[in-house]
Amino acid sequence: MPLPLFGPLTVLIHTVRPYSIHGDLYYELQISPPDAPATISALRIPNHLINPPPAPGETLTLTFLMGQVTGAKRSAS
Repeated sequence: MPLPLFGPLTVLIHTVRPYSIHGDLYYELQISPPDAPATISALRIPNHLINPPPAPGETLTLTFLMGQVTGAKRSAS
């Protein structure tokens, strides 16, 4: 699944792997479009974008700017 350079993308989270770089917490997510769960991609988001931490099974709407995740909101179920 290609990730956008700009704008929103709604994704289903499959796995979450927290990790730290120089004391800053990030999450590596395996994601897919909600309507195509077999199309898995990976991306990383910083901890400050989402609280509490993301969890497998959740649906997020991510905002991208120049290919980087700049926003993350939990989608209404």
